[in-house]
Amino acid sequence: MSDLIYQTNRCRGWVNPSTSFGPNISNLNGYYSPAGSTTLVSISGTNFFSYSTVSFGTYNPTPYFINSNMIQFYIPIFLNSGIYPVQVFNGSIPSNSVNYTIDNASGYWMLKPNGVIVNTNTVDGTNSGLVNISSLSRGAPITITSTSTPYEVPNNINWIICNSDVDIIIILPSGTPFIGREIMIKSVNTGAVLSFTPNIIPLDNPVDDSSTDIILAGKGKWVTLVSDGKFWIVMQGNT
Repeated sequence: MSDLIYQTNRCRGWVNPSTSFGPNISNLNGYYSPAGSTTLVSISGTNFFSYSTVSFGTYNPTPYFINSNMIQFYIPIFLNSGIYPVQVFNGSIPSNSVNYTIDNASGYWMLKPNGVIVNTNTVDGTNSGLVNISSLSRGAPITITSTSTPYEVPNNINWIICNSDVDIIIILPSGTPFIGREIMIKSVNTGAVLSFTPNIIPLDNPVDDSSTDIILAGKGKWVTLVSDGKFWIVMQGNT
């Protein structure tokens, strides 16, 4: 029999099936996406089959078999933020587990064929916030340590880490061209984070539109800001 191994005319037993067709994940095309987005994830690896299934945490998305080295699935829009282990199964035989993170973004962006990013947040019931693709990216966070001058947030930065034991002043982008734009800020030191101008609407006082407080003094605090076209609204955080 082909599945038997013989040595000096003795049968050593059955070969473990997992060694011959067990799936293996080498990498994903991305490891995080904002909550509320439907993201296509490509899994690269070996020993994928047309009958392979995918688990994403406790959810089992529909797999799209590309070839024996790639399988794809869409992250469902309704999942909350958190860390989700990804595995491929050939029947009951699992692959190794790779973590995927859904972050706590309160809004998300969709790329349109004309090279424009449209956000899902609405103003007066309309989806009017358009941003040119060259002006926005969701890249790695930038860290601010200097407090000698206010830090002016460039158009291509969305994640900011503040590391100072004294207050940091931030000049936020003008809200008008960036309706629905999201900026996430975290303090890893004891200093407060303040806006250069009074354009912050705090989480605990949604009618106050004249605050400069982004993050109060205290290590480990964070905030998510979203522009309504004029002010920056604190959507969530532990400020």
